[in-house]
Amino acid sequence: MTDQTLLPIFPRALGIVLEEVTPDLVVAALETVAEHGNRNGVMHGGAIMAFTDTLGGVAAAKNLAGGARTTTLESKTNFLRPVPLGSRITGRCVPLHKGRKTSIWQTTVLRADGKVAAITTQTQMTLPPGGDD
Repeated sequence: MTDQTLLPIFPRALGIVLEEVTPDLVVAALETVAEHGNRNGVMHGGAIMAFTDTLGGVAAAKNLAGGARTTTLESKTNFLRPVPLGSRITGRCVPLHKGRKTSIWQTTVLRADGKVAAITTQTQMTLPPGGDD
């Protein structure tokens, strides 16, 4: 397990646990609970997107220098299979592009049975150091 202080408060409250963080790979896990569910008794799409957005944000932040910040500019998720509540998901986030002003990350969400549940591609924008933009 890696340093959990890399996570903001919201992802920690969701239960996301970072397992590996490098400039080219972020791996995290989440034990799904009832609060992550939708009316069909499986993981809510928004909870999956919060999970993948977190991984992309951590990955982008790991590549920043000089007090720069990052924010999600765009995100798209393909939902391939439902995630049963009470199970563990794992996310693997890798770069598709790392530029000066933007970076693009792809996160693959795996169910406990190893099958792909979702794939998210997101664009992170690099912000200069400082306050409101």
